[in-house]
This record gives sequence, structure tokens and C-alpha cells, in this order.
Amino acid sequence: MNENQKVYRRFVLRAFEDHHQDIVRALAWCQLHFYSLLKIERDAIQQLSSRERNAVISEILLVNK
Repeated sequence: MNENQKVYRRFVLRAFEDHHQDIVRALAWCQLHFYSLLKIERDAIQQLSSRERNAVISEILLVNK
């Protein structure tokens, strides 16, 4: 996992935990609150490909089965 993926993972994982492991609600929250992140975090996430973002989400779901 690269550094940008780790930034995205922390962001999604916080939301995932706050929304009681409901990934749909967590991702919706992330989308609505993306601009509340620091610019450096937003830049890191924007540099990720769809495949890299999907890998992060997949890893979160597999670990939290």
C-alpha cells in the first residue's frame, strides 16, 4: 500500500467506524466531507486511481468481516 492509499485508508476507516461498519454510509459521508480534509490529504487522495481506491476499500472490508 502506497502513502496516498494510507491517507485514504485512514479517512475511510474513520468514517467506517463512525458509521458502525456500514460502508455505503461511510463512503457517502466521505464524499460529502472530502473538502474538510487538509489540502495535502485531498491531493494524496486525488492522485489515486480507481483501482488503488478500490484496493483500500476491499482491504477494509476484508479485515472487518
